[in-house]
Amino acid sequence: MSIFTMTTFSFGQKEKYPSKEEKEYNKNSKNNYAPFKPLDKNIILNFQSEYYEINETKSNYEPYSPDNFSTPYGKYFKQYLDSILKTMSRDEFMKHEFEDVERIGKIGKDQILKHEKNDSIEAFIYESPQYENFFFGETGIWIGYSENNGKDWSYYYTGIVQKQPVFVKYYSQRPLIIEKGKLEIDACLLRQLSPFAHPVPPPSYECVKDGIYLVFDMNTIARDSDGDGLTDIVEDKFYTDKYNKDTDGDGIPDNSDTNPRVFYPRTEISKIYEAIIDNDIEWNKEGVISGTLIFKDDIIYATDSTETILIVTDNKDLMGIQPRKHRIIFMTPDEYQKKGKTFNTDLNRMSISPLFKVDNMENTFKMTESINTGGRSWIIRKTENNWVVEIISMWIS
Repeated sequence: MSIFTMTTFSFGQKEKYPSKEEKEYNKNSKNNYAPFKPLDKNIILNFQSEYYEINETKSNYEPYSPDNFSTPYGKYFKQYLDSILKTMSRDEFMKHEFEDVERIGKIGKDQILKHEKNDSIEAFIYESPQYENFFFGETGIWIGYSENNGKDWSYYYTGIVQKQPVFVKYYSQRPLIIEKGKLEIDACLLRQLSPFAHPVPPPSYECVKDGIYLVFDMNTIARDSDGDGLTDIVEDKFYTDKYNKDTDGDGIPDNSDTNPRVFYPRTEISKIYEAIIDNDIEWNKEGVISGTLIFKDDIIYATDSTETILIVTDNKDLMGIQPRKHRIIFMTPDEYQKKGKTFNTDLNRMSISPLFKVDNMENTFKMTESINTGGRSWIIRKTENNWVVEIISMWIS
């Protein structure tokens, strides 16, 4: 049984804004919630990847232990935290950017699982939440790789989400660098036994296959079949076409496109969604629960640091947006049902409702947005010159 708490902040009387459209939509909406059920062990035992090899070893490996949770640099990072806690207040600590964390390349040592040098080759395996649903504790496995003694680094996503089902062992005794362009590390296959439920402890797991090791060929890991700047592994994560550098045909390459999968006409309703998602709102001085939407027409291009999120919808107004602060991967419910992943390896996910007309109020609409375990309900009104918005409730669970 999942245990959770729900905290709701209400800034207005929601009963003031009844909507027949909203009631009808909720009545007809499919309930996609399915109780958590551990996967069949055979699914896990048969797991394979097209991007790396999974081999078995009979000896000389460290068995999986759920008590092994600190990385090789965990002790170093604890000492670092202890040192700064002695010199700053709690408020200062919460605002601290940790820019002085020791790094290899651009990666902080606290993220690195295993690091090795062999002649001019230097490589490390590290964890990053960049493409993961990080709020639920998911981290991806990445490779940092250099062939000139660490002067220049490349960083590659492997497609592995730690424990889904592969668990990469930071305590691997196996040499990391085998030869130029080839790395190995010990691992095992885990089965998730319980769901994530905020704010209780993380899920539990069992090891269903130990004594395996992964072989990474850097040419395969770095492969970019369409030359758009996104590796094939990342395109699989984004559900984009790895053999077409412009999946939606809008003239913007997938690596730069903030809406790379679909191309629909951008409507006035699209602009409302854009402003709310990007928080382009001129808030009233007396508070931050109401304000005026700011519409911006210039195109912003995605970069390596742009947060990527998934929205499952068939709302064409929503799918027509040009987001400025996120890269958004849109999928229809039918597409997601067909392409959905067996393991918990999806992107961070956001939900946006349609705009529902409020009964007996001209040019007044309701909508909700949520991401992870929090969200907001909005009232949106069209005035003579602008669109104004008001948050009528917020929730955190």
